[in-house]
Amino acid sequence: MLIAILILSSLSVYASQYLIQIKNKEGEVILSTIKPWEYSESEYNAKRVKETEEELRKRLKPGEQAVFYIKDLHMTPLVKEQPLKYFYMLTKHSNYQELAKEIEEKNAPVLLEPDYVPEGYRFDYGQIQIRNEPVWGTPEYETLLNELKEQAEQSDEEQGLFYKIVPWYKIASTGMEYRKDENRIKMVAFAREKGSKAGVPTNQAVKIKVKGKEMILSASPSSPSRSLTWLSDSEEVLYIITDDPKDPLSKDEFAKIAAGLIP
Repeated sequence: MLIAILILSSLSVYASQYLIQIKNKEGEVILSTIKPWEYSESEYNAKRVKETEEELRKRLKPGEQAVFYIKDLHMTPLVKEQPLKYFYMLTKHSNYQELAKEIEEKNAPVLLEPDYVPEGYRFDYGQIQIRNEPVWGTPEYETLLNELKEQAEQSDEEQGLFYKIVPWYKIASTGMEYRKDENRIKMVAFAREKGSKAGVPTNQAVKIKVKGKEMILSASPSSPSRSLTWLSDSEEVLYIITDDPKDPLSKDEFAKIAAGLIP
């Protein structure tokens, strides 16, 4: 109960300050808070996708990406609008040295080993995620969709998995988690195109400065966790640190972790 009170009181100062913008040297807005997304998925859809991913995990080799189509009349219209899904067989690294090696090999967004984490937290795992391709709405997507749908229609099964292993070309993110018992701190570096404005979905946020860099500390719209978000000097990497609501970080702890991630 005490933890809940501390979380609520720490967020109350955000209420009147959640509209935040961060600008680059040219005065252009590169990072700002935005209204939270509204998204819902049926339990049945989520269950079917999870089952499918478990099956693909048995079939794929590390580094392979599968684009899959689920034949199931019980899936909701949301799935029918974007019927293809992606699964990438990533590698989970049990220490930072292995993660750093893959970062260099794949030219992934650099995520440094932090100088500081709260007492009791240890490196749990790190991983690199790809950018899923082909992208929805492209001719390549439609060609692959038609190919897999044709296979599904020719099948006599009422329910089935149809997939194809396709190449990938770009890295999406580098991530790692630190763990203390069941509590976790997540750190992610997302690759992005310079020139586009990044948004932080939230209703509660404050701006802080770490090593001269402006950052947004925000409350999650969908969970009690909080996140610290900022852009690299090149504006080509978006960094996010997320705490565990069962063991919330103070503002100073967020700042100390972030300081170690800034080159």
